[in-house]
Amino acid sequence: MQSSAAPRGSPWTRGTDHRETCIQYLWFAAEEIPDGATEFKCAPPIRNTANREALWAALEDGSIDLVATDHSPCPPEMKGRDEGRWDLAWAELPPRTCVAVMWTAMERRGMDFNKGMEQIAAWMSAGPAKLAGLNGRKGALVAGADADFVVFDPVGPWTSQKRTCISATSSRLIWVQSCAGKS
Repeated sequence: MQSSAAPRGSPWTRGTDHRETCIQYLWFAAEEIPDGATEFKCAPPIRNTANREALWAALEDGSIDLVATDHSPCPPEMKGRDEGRWDLAWAELPPRTCVAVMWTAMERRGMDFNKGMEQIAAWMSAGPAKLAGLNGRKGALVAGADADFVVFDPVGPWTSQKRTCISATSSRLIWVQSCAGKS
């Protein structure tokens, strides 16, 4: 696990005092991915369930500081799904789905809504703002800071579908995944 492989402040953490993961590593597990499904290619690759659980444990104990979206738009033809070419494909998670996916994963783990929203704000807003040197301007709802926020409706299921995710690409990891809530 990362805590033993990359001590804080080491060259592997780029000299910073932070560690991060991405949403796809908290949601997917390698054994759940169909053979040839190149839309799931990530760097590093999605690992097994045990690794996913270790990432959650590291988030919960503070060993990992933030969760990034890791979105990088690419047209569907660059996914190589028809060819099954893992060497040519890459994956992405649509930014619009990130809060819903994180909350759904947290709810499945039994997290209370209020605590869950506080953690999402810390991991996905305050943490990245701190890393980017934008403390006081981003990552918090305080006087003088930019008013960046997400409106999130936690009620009822929502299914992420191609037609509801507008972006530069139509290639998505999370289509037709049922989520608890919608942003």
